[in-house]
Amino acid sequence: MIQRIQTLFLFFAALASGLLFFFPVAQYFGEQHTLTFYVTHIHDFVPGNTPLFTSAFLLPLSVIGALVTVMPLLIIFMYKNLGGQLRLVRLNILLNLVLIGLMFFYYAEELKIKTAVEADYDIGVFLPLIALVFLFLAMRGIKHDIKLIRSADRLR
Repeated sequence: MIQRIQTLFLFFAALASGLLFFFPVAQYFGEQHTLTFYVTHIHDFVPGNTPLFTSAFLLPLSVIGALVTVMPLLIIFMYKNLGGQLRLVRLNILLNLVLIGLMFFYYAEELKIKTAVEADYDIGVFLPLIALVFLFLAMRGIKHDIKLIRSADRLR
């Protein structure tokens, strides 16, 4: 039963979440700092500047990003346990919302305060939203399978 449509949706959700590690989320162009904000690090293009944040600053965002990336791949292979699959997809949606909230409401604001300029958002902002859409489509497919199995059980 791996050849279901929600398998494709889960794979595309994992792919979109995985691409988040390679594309920048936002860029900040200030007089003293020119920063590019990735999920795993903040790159300062001005040579000789002291780092604004430690490497542990982005650790929660990186961990949640890794969980959001790996979970759909694990959910694909739980095709015999549809109830567990549905619960994990819901958990992944929640983690994805937490990731989006952290990116916008905490990390982008902290960088805006430190650099005193507004962010120019890049493609990395849209990747969690794309993953969220694919997760909702996968959840719909799983619910459809559960409903189909329940209707077949009634006929027996």
